[in-house]
Amino acid sequence: MQLYEICRSVAKRRAELDLTQAQLAKLSGLSRFTVNQLETGKVKDLAINKLIPRLSVLGIELTAKPRPNQKGLFKASVSANVSYMGKLTETQLARALTTGKIPPGCESQVSVILDEVPVPVVVKAVKEAARSSGIAPKKIWKNLATWSKDLHLYRRVWE
Repeated sequence: MQLYEICRSVAKRRAELDLTQAQLAKLSGLSRFTVNQLETGKVKDLAINKLIPRLSVLGIELTAKPRPNQKGLFKASVSANVSYMGKLTETQLARALTTGKIPPGCESQVSVILDEVPVPVVVKAVKEAARSSGIAPKKIWKNLATWSKDLHLYRRVWE
């Protein structure tokens, strides 16, 4: 669940219960200002250990589950190709992830994927490549670590 979804859920549920922001603030131990900021998506800092008990006042439960239909290989390859004339396809990316061999001329695209594409997209791409190839994700993570060193990337999360 994204923050904006939580914010919408809080505002909707508060309205369903016919509570004012002031009433919800009192029930949840927050200031009315914080409730307002939460509902409008402007809350600056509300730690998860504070958020969950406050949501329970409204009967809202946070659940952790994978996002459905997120196409990691597609998103990663599209993002990688934005600034380059060459094209790294989903198939090429999947093969590169599983073999550890970057297609000739696609080093820049792979660098973009590992340095700039959101980490959750790369994680999904690894999962997809592993599932379609039968290669263990552990091997793919090792390939990413090797590329990170060889390509001198800024984002060090892969090592």
